Formats: sequence, structure tokens, C-alpha cells
Amino acid sequence: MSVNIDWEVIISVIGSIASIGGAVWAFVEADKAAKSVTKAESVRDEIIDRRKLIEVSKVHSETVRILKVASRVGPSSNLEKLVGFNASGVAVEIEEYVRFLNEHSSYFSDFFDNTAKDLCDSLKSDISELADARNPQGIKKIGIEIYYKIHAFLPKVKMLSDQKRESVNLD
Repeated sequence: MSVNIDWEVIISVIGSIASIGGAVWAFVEADKAAKSVTKAESVRDEIIDRRKLIEVSKVHSETVRILKVASRVGPSSNLEKLVGFNASGVAVEIEEYVRFLNEHSSYFSDFFDNTAKDLCDSLKSDISELADARNPQGIKKIGIEIYYKIHAFLPKVKMLSDQKRESVNLD
């Protein structure tokens, strides 16, 4: 008894098995690729969150620093020590702070309200008034206004800094 082997059928079966194996392999590789993309997106988001945390922390530390500068002409300043005091140096430092804060103001947007931008806008005329002030009473008066405006902004910076710190997974 002689058996006729139909090679076309055998090759077709082998080809079908190879196609199924290739499809399974492609599915496994596609799943690995999808997991890699998800991991890459997660790492990217983590990097962005950490950068935001660093920038908001810089705003917080700069706000604390500028409050110390403003206190030289603020509520605790001594009128006797303000005689002949050149307030324009303090005004320049506050102006630099306003420029820095304006650059980072996007972190302080809440719908239509932007507390950092509002502070920047409210300090514009105060800076020039402080730079032009010559008598101790005038220096102290505008110094107090500037100090309390920045002082009122400090809790908002601290709150945002804490929120960013809590949202970042610090492994």
C-alpha cells in the first residue's frame, strides 16, 4: 500500500502554523511596546512634576528672601536708620523679584485669577515710588505697603509648594 503524500497540504498546514506563531509573537511584542510607552509617559510626567516642584520651591525661597529685603524699609524699620537711606537699592531688588515672579506666574493661575500676576501688577507703582522716596516717613510708608503685599502672597506660594511636593513621588 502506497500512500500519496500531498505536499501542498503539508506546506499549507506548516505555513498556517507559522502564521499563527507569528501573530502570537507580534501580539506579545505589541503588548511589550505598549507597556514601554506607558512607562515612558509616566517617566516624562514625573520629570515635569519634579521640574514644577523645583520652580515653585524657588519662588517660595525667593519670596522669603525678598520679604527680608523689604523688611529693611517695612513695618519694623527704624525711622532714624532711614535718614539718608538709599531706598532705590531695595526698589531694584523688589523689581528683580517682580520680574522673576512674573516669569513663573503661570503656576499661580486659578481659572481667571492669577495671584502672582496680581501681585506683580500691584507692585509696579510701589517700586518707582520707593525708588523716588527720600524722606524716612515716605520710605517707611511705601515700604510697609510693599512688605504687606508680599507677606500676603507668601501663604499662597507655600501652599502651592506643599501641593507640588505632595504630588511628586519622591522615591
